[in-house]
Amino acid sequence: MTTAAPTTDTPPDVAQAEAEATAAEQAAEALAERVREGDDQVTAEQLATAQQAGMFARLRAEAARRKADSAAAQAAEQHRTALVVQALALVDAKGARAPIAAAYDRATAAVAELVTLIDDHDQAVSGAGRLLREAECGPITEYVRVQHSPDYATSEPRRIPGTRTAPRIDTNPYGVAFAYGEGTRAPIGTGPVLAVLFAEAAAGDAGRMPIGESALVRAPLVEHANRHRNQVHAFMAAAKGGEVK
Repeated sequence: MTTAAPTTDTPPDVAQAEAEATAAEQAAEALAERVREGDDQVTAEQLATAQQAGMFARLRAEAARRKADSAAAQAAEQHRTALVVQALALVDAKGARAPIAAAYDRATAAVAELVTLIDDHDQAVSGAGRLLREAECGPITEYVRVQHSPDYATSEPRRIPGTRTAPRIDTNPYGVAFAYGEGTRAPIGTGPVLAVLFAEAAAGDAGRMPIGESALVRAPLVEHANRHRNQVHAFMAAAKGGEVK
């Protein structure tokens, strides 16, 4: 529930009191001006009465203004108190830090598990590739003659499917890809997987950065990490009820 901010407009009763005070003061000044011009129809009693009426009306206007100012100050304080209560209630309801720290730890453990599984996979695939090279398995790609016309033929690459008894190996000296009936197998690499993982997880609003900073995926990850590492570590330490390291 939100609270309305107190208004700064002049209250109607204050405006009316000030208008009445102005009118009374103007009436008294008009009588005084008649006296200055030599009008002997204006008596001292009339002028004194008008001046007193103007002064009294001004005092009433000042009283109305003070009362309005006091009410406005009280309303402002009530509004401030309500905002504080609302802010703290919002934090208490949805601003808990402990679940973030727990999720952070789970995510860290999950990423560590993912890295271990990728490393195991890549080492197994790389080792298998080396063994298949040593076994002199046939290449995944072979060039076959394609006759386009009686006088024109080309040599074009063709992918040769592998089987478990006759795997096919990539002849690229920098690669260890091979095929044996389950498609091509090759190392995937932890770097590419983590890059795609973070890019997909940070897509859209999920990757918001502080105002003025590059989007998460538009600057080197190490740049963001170096800039915000202390702040994040402090947040996590506070969330776990510990001290900042």
